[in-house]
Amino acid sequence: MKGKALKFSDALHLSWSNISQHKSRSVIIVLTISVLFGVVMAFNFMLEGLGKTTFDAAMQASDGKVYVATGYGEVSSFNEGDYFKIDSIESAEKLLEENAERYHGQIVGWVTQCNGVGNTRWVISKELAERFGNLDLSKLEGHQVPYVSPRMEPEDFDKSLKNPDGTRDKSLVKVGTYPATEPRSPTLPGLNPLNLLLSRMSGSYPTNPLIVDDGSGRVTQYLQRMAEQNNTQANIHDLKQFVVMFDNYDDAIAYYWDTANGESIPKDIETPDGRKYVIHSGEDFSDVIGAELITRNTRNTLIFIEIFLIIVAVVIATLTFAHIIDQDAATIALYRSLGASTGSIYLVYFLYLLEMCVLAVLACIVMAMVLVGLLWLFNADALAKRLQEFYMLSSTPKVVLFGFDSLFYGIVGSILIIAPITLLLTLHNFSNKHIAKKLKED
Repeated sequence: MKGKALKFSDALHLSWSNISQHKSRSVIIVLTISVLFGVVMAFNFMLEGLGKTTFDAAMQASDGKVYVATGYGEVSSFNEGDYFKIDSIESAEKLLEENAERYHGQIVGWVTQCNGVGNTRWVISKELAERFGNLDLSKLEGHQVPYVSPRMEPEDFDKSLKNPDGTRDKSLVKVGTYPATEPRSPTLPGLNPLNLLLSRMSGSYPTNPLIVDDGSGRVTQYLQRMAEQNNTQANIHDLKQFVVMFDNYDDAIAYYWDTANGESIPKDIETPDGRKYVIHSGEDFSDVIGAELITRNTRNTLIFIEIFLIIVAVVIATLTFAHIIDQDAATIALYRSLGASTGSIYLVYFLYLLEMCVLAVLACIVMAMVLVGLLWLFNADALAKRLQEFYMLSSTPKVVLFGFDSLFYGIVGSILIIAPITLLLTLHNFSNKHIAKKLKED
């Protein structure tokens, strides 16, 4: 005789009764799942909140703009392969300009590295330096050259202003400042969980004086004098990079990613005289892109951890649930004697599993919020001060250590999917033969 199907409301009542009548085992299952996923959910909340905090601080440092420097640097040793043929390096610079426009960016100046002058010097175009504030060129006398320094100079900044013999280079006169980050990571003291992300961050630009080329020719003369003192030849444009400014962050990261990987512009070029160049692209004057890429990479790592935890949770839940079915052998036999169909029994226990998973989700959220709340309580002030130092800000940024993203819903879905997977893996435990065996053993 075929069993009768239970109404959904009756199956729901029976499944909930199973939880309430066996509180201890239900609590154990819920806690097991919530502990496994609670820490991951807490880290996800913290990751999103910390990512937003560092992003806002970086944008504050660069006055809401993102600057990406891109240029072709000549290589002396190179791999064999296909190089994009180009008329001249000037033509390559035209490609860079067109590429910037394609991503709604604007070339606002250039920076270049100069070697062969004792200490490496960086030169910046006047139009770019003026983006960060007015330049006081009235301080200059004779052959003196202007430079801009980080807005908040590091303690050892004076070292970068010295000649190779250790004396102060009096030819350099400060006329303004530029936004910068510290070269080291903005980590907090001790074994702080926030350091899992903060330790992967690093300064985006060397905190050196940037010599301002005002077009008068004095900078070229200064570098040549430095080279003569060092008995070398000044390589004034070892690596000239054009700085592209973006108002929109998404445009900036798309430009940065596609350009660095050769997706939007040739990565390797060759001029008719056989000289080969490779593209260099990096963020300047802030760490907006770097902070976001680190957050994305860490988020991808969490996805792999989540998959691993699903496997662990399913194994634990399956073993536990199989034991529960064996314990409920008499109850399952009673359901069948009352005319319940096999499908109805499956439904009762599926709902039982699903309800425990829902409770586990709620427990995970509570656990994650408590953990993140404690992190914020003990670290907010210290983190704000550390980010102020790292981004050289005039005031402390707002610290948020709580945020949602799609991974949160992935974690919730991962917990809920445990119910159907566990039921499928234990279907054989509901068979008449298995139930009869367990009844005999009891």
